[in-house]
Amino acid sequence: MALLGAVVTPALAGAVPTTILIVCVLAMLRLLRIAMLIREVDREASSKRESKRRGLGPLRDQGYLVRLFLPRRYSALTPSYKRLRVAMLSLLVTSLTVALANPGDARAAVYLAAGMTLMCLLVGAARQLMLNQILRAQTLRPTRLSSRQRVADVQQRHVCAVYRRPRHREDKGEDQDDLTAFTLFGDESPFIGAGELVYQWNPPMSIQLLRPNTDDEAPLHEREHLIPPFQTHELVDHLREAVQLLDTDSQDVRLPVQVRDRVYVAETDVAADHSLLPHALDEASLRTLINAPGSKQHHFLEFTAPTEGSEYVATVLLHVSLQGRTLSLSTAACALAHTPRSFQRSEEFGHHGALAVVWAALRELAALPLEIQESWRALRYLFALSKAAVLPRDLTVAPIRNVLIGSRVSIREESSQDWSKIQLEKSDILGQMKTIEQRLLRATSDFLYSRDVDISEFTNRALNIINSGIFNFGDNNNFSHNAVGDAAQVSAPATQPASSSNSSSGGSK
Repeated sequence: MALLGAVVTPALAGAVPTTILIVCVLAMLRLLRIAMLIREVDREASSKRESKRRGLGPLRDQGYLVRLFLPRRYSALTPSYKRLRVAMLSLLVTSLTVALANPGDARAAVYLAAGMTLMCLLVGAARQLMLNQILRAQTLRPTRLSSRQRVADVQQRHVCAVYRRPRHREDKGEDQDDLTAFTLFGDESPFIGAGELVYQWNPPMSIQLLRPNTDDEAPLHEREHLIPPFQTHELVDHLREAVQLLDTDSQDVRLPVQVRDRVYVAETDVAADHSLLPHALDEASLRTLINAPGSKQHHFLEFTAPTEGSEYVATVLLHVSLQGRTLSLSTAACALAHTPRSFQRSEEFGHHGALAVVWAALRELAALPLEIQESWRALRYLFALSKAAVLPRDLTVAPIRNVLIGSRVSIREESSQDWSKIQLEKSDILGQMKTIEQRLLRATSDFLYSRDVDISEFTNRALNIINSGIFNFGDNNNFSHNAVGDAAQVSAPATQPASSSNSSSGGSK
């Protein structure tokens, strides 16, 4: 903004020569950066040829700027250097001519150039001072939030979350379906920000609400509960309290699990009916939503276990439904791995003294040619500020039909390590997921037993889920040498050992 202001303000004030001088100075700085880039390319291209010869050529004793604009005789980029020299000399002659003809405007141009220099130094020093403050801060949350920050804070803490449905085949332009996908959520998790989908019950567990200690040969209407002995929200409340107890243990064995309610709504449904995204959900409304199967608002219990300062986050999402005299439980677990080194730091935060502030100011001044190149972004800033002044603070609750408002990307999720490349921490994350899962299964079993429901079938399925690692873990769905159908056979090469079908990691079946 300061660079554009230094050019536009004198022109609007009628000082056209001052504008010409400022433009010439900025253009020369820009040409200097281009020359440095070309010099770098030229040096890399001729490095192989120079490695066979000794010395640096006839220009080895000349200054840097002379070598910059006077390349070696046989350089492949000599025409580019010539054009740069012509442009630099033209700008220099123009600026000198205008300055000699208009001394007052030249003095004003010098003041503006000094102001731009001071601005660069102040910006660099202010950035380093902010980094120093972040290094000493106990919390990174601002003490005072702006209006838009308050809206973002409310959205982060809101119970409802809008998710994106996968696009249809016609929208993608695909001709064939992918029949190899064996997941309920497709190739990617629809829960933006939760991480990579690594674990799920596939298919969900469905348990009929039968009375215990009844004859297996008795008719179904005599064995089952005609009226469910409990409501869905009662089981949800019981599971919430059961998992929260893991966070109350002693420090050496405590699992730092956070439990909260999540209501997911598809963005295509919200675009047609904004009432699906309420401003707030009280306890009564939330219980009504949990007890209503088949609603467009999908309730999940979210169990999050962050470790190492949230560098690793395990999230288990549980959906409970009671419909058709059958209890249905489905689970999806996601994992957020560690972030790269470049994501964890904005600068070299080890330099935090007074000398670091001076050095940052000088670096910002040296980056002035790059700022000239990127100064066009100020137009985008003006456009964004104009929209912010006209449009309301929160567009997600505005009654705009057919406008998709689902989350597009999560910076934390995009920067995390792939699940397949996690090494030692994978066992810890999976252990946390299994701990939460076993807690949920045991608490559900106790709740069903207390409500006079036969848990024999539930116990058998729970044991299969706990002991089996084939169908539940997304990266272990390996099937080899299988035969399906009447009198089907599997043929293998004679040179292949008989135990080769069991050599895949995680087991195959």
